Amino acid sequence: MPTHAYLQKVFASLSSRDPGLDLHPARRDNQAVITCTKCGEKNSDDTRFCARCNRKLQSSRRAAPAEDSPVDEPLVSFEHQGMPADAWRDLKRLMEAWGYLLLLAGVAAGCWWYRTWWPLYPTVGLLALLIYFRRV
Repeated sequence: MPTHAYLQKVFASLSSRDPGLDLHPARRDNQAVITCTKCGEKNSDDTRFCARCNRKLQSSRRAAPAEDSPVDEPLVSFEHQGMPADAWRDLKRLMEAWGYLLLLAGVAAGCWWYRTWWPLYPTVGLLALLIYFRRV
């Protein structure tokens, strides 16, 4: 037996024992209600979940604007400010370091292909000096 059917049976037996017991406070005449979008059950406005199916209730009302904020004020359009200068600097350094690594990998691949290793030694030395003086 599904849980909600069992709970309905329990609520029905409780209400039959005490007719003054109000198990659905949302059904009072003077209280605002929210209708569940899944099962159609009417729930009180201050509840967050449906009493029948336990689905989260969605209110269609919007929050009231604050008294000190103007209601008719237009929204400010978003303007992209770009990347900060330090982020650009870090990105350029990263790209430069990857360029050096690709250059070294290309020379190493050429040395491996031709089975001649002597061009790798000056390339490593020059790249080391370049990286040192460029402070990458």
